[in-house]
Amino acid sequence: MSNTIILAAGPNGLGVVRSLYLEGVDCQIITLDKDDISHHSRIPSVKMHIIGTTEKEQHQWLLDTLSKQPAGSVLIPTSDWFVTFLSDNIALREKFSFVIPEQKLSEIIIDKAKETELVNKIIPIPKTIQNIQSSEQLISQLSLPIIIKPRSHKHMVLDRKNIVISSQDELLQFFKQFGDKLSSVIAQEVIPGKDNQQWVCNCFFDENNDMVQAFTFNRLRLSPAHYGVTSYAISTLNQDVIDLSRKLGKKLKYSGPAMIEFKQDPRDLVYKYIEINPRLGMCNYFDTACGVNNPYLTYLLSLKKPLPFSLPKVKENVIFISVFEDLYARYHDGESFYDIFRDYLSDILKPHVFIYFVWWDPMPALKLAVKQLSSVIKSIVRKGMD
Repeated sequence: MSNTIILAAGPNGLGVVRSLYLEGVDCQIITLDKDDISHHSRIPSVKMHIIGTTEKEQHQWLLDTLSKQPAGSVLIPTSDWFVTFLSDNIALREKFSFVIPEQKLSEIIIDKAKETELVNKIIPIPKTIQNIQSSEQLISQLSLPIIIKPRSHKHMVLDRKNIVISSQDELLQFFKQFGDKLSSVIAQEVIPGKDNQQWVCNCFFDENNDMVQAFTFNRLRLSPAHYGVTSYAISTLNQDVIDLSRKLGKKLKYSGPAMIEFKQDPRDLVYKYIEINPRLGMCNYFDTACGVNNPYLTYLLSLKKPLPFSLPKVKENVIFISVFEDLYARYHDGESFYDIFRDYLSDILKPHVFIYFVWWDPMPALKLAVKQLSSVIKSIVRKGMD
């Protein structure tokens, strides 16, 4: 069995480690953060973290470390940062086996300005402005509310993941604060509706750009609320979303794993594309627990081994939950604890998949629970002293 190195990032990397473990694949991890949650897992045989304060130093450390690994090792990236690293150092293919989109396509997908321009020619997307000029332009072409997003992980100029603008005053404040950084962001209309109109397709495309398996889930809540990552979801077959994802992958000539997000627009009932992540997504262990092991297919395709001919049987009506993040997001969005726990109780008889906890590898969840509890206590103490 080939030496396998997970370029791990948060729950994305932890999920891949666990999914491969279930298929008997031993792996090592390399993380950007020495405190990455994957370091608390019992599964990786070797655990390393990147050293360096600048991106150039980090890239060099990673190149030096990989140079000591045996030829033919499998590399599996679990963040845009790692996908970009492999794309920028594509000569690593001479020694290692890994699956990422072709370099030109990777650059397009990771840059939302280029990505939305391309995808808009294939499937429906929200109204988007890739080149922001003025507040008048945003109002006339998009109307309020508007969401501002960084173009990529290389363009993190905002003080948060995104900014939602709901009023003229907020729009003026945005231009006052970020007017000199407009080339680093894009603007989109906010599709109205609740969180549960959002869908994810975690899927896999073979070397011929054909979708060989797909797992869809309905997002029920996000953290931060409405515009963040999945914190509460349910596995549900959505053939419309699968068909749109299949069409997109084929037209893009895409190979490997992808996480593709949609929101159904209540105004016309059309599923509109939100984004694609050219890698295994945050909820990849949710896929595996429901019968669709996309990390293992990534491993097989990296080694050019045959992929399964038959589609896996998908478990529906399974709940995914990131407990602390979901509680925090709901509470800060104005939900009462009574309503939150009533919602949880309504799903209590359904099978659950937790983002960090599995009984056979409990330490990541326990470590994180202690850290989060400590943070809550410190926050309470600070407020008491104010």
